[in-house]
Amino acid sequence: MKKRTREKVALLVFALLVVLGGSVLLRYFETGRSFNMAATAVDDAFGQMSGYTAIVFDGTYDVLDALRPTKLPSVDGGAEERPETLGEMVAAELARLPLSMRERPVYASDVRSFYEEKGAGVLTLNVDDLARYEKPRILMAGDRKIGVVAVDYYASARQLKKLHDELASAGAESFVCLVPRLSCLADTDDFNVVIVTDDDQAEPGRGEGEGSAHIVYAPERGQVGVVLLTSLNVPSSKVYASL
Repeated sequence: MKKRTREKVALLVFALLVVLGGSVLLRYFETGRSFNMAATAVDDAFGQMSGYTAIVFDGTYDVLDALRPTKLPSVDGGAEERPETLGEMVAAELARLPLSMRERPVYASDVRSFYEEKGAGVLTLNVDDLARYEKPRILMAGDRKIGVVAVDYYASARQLKKLHDELASAGAESFVCLVPRLSCLADTDDFNVVIVTDDDQAEPGRGEGEGSAHIVYAPERGQVGVVLLTSLNVPSSKVYASL
């Protein structure tokens, strides 16, 4: 075999080994992430959450918003709410039910106490008021520093990197971004968690991964969303509709 042919074969073998090694490494990290998420679920079930961070927030999505009565002109020239459709009539009647007959909502304070009793560091966010987090802030969850910022405009990758660096320089160990819609962000690479507060096109309460970020859509009002972070910032999420 000629020298040049041997070199080509060697390069081909090397390339195959690199591809195979990369595939194995990727599978290792995927498996490790899944294992850590499973371990979080086990620790949560057994109440052993020391070293974990729980980010707790009330739901913002209202399934009855589309059924609300519209304001129509009244006989005296003013405006009054009158149901136009069957759905609006149902919503109006549900609102008249006594509290004892309605499903008891869950509050962030309930879930906060729940995780504090399990030993987790807990941070409660008011995702209904994004203006509170317009400027990057460091908030404490137990002994852990959580960097939080809200973005209600389109932010480029450079702007997001600047926000991340500002939080990092202030000592943030985990990074959380609040947005009304995911389309506000050019990418999510600079955050561990992205909480979407007002996207009626998404499935409320669903958590999904995109790059290094865990994306969560706020659940319905009366429910509570929770993002759990391990000490290594491996995220998972869940929704409490009852306790």
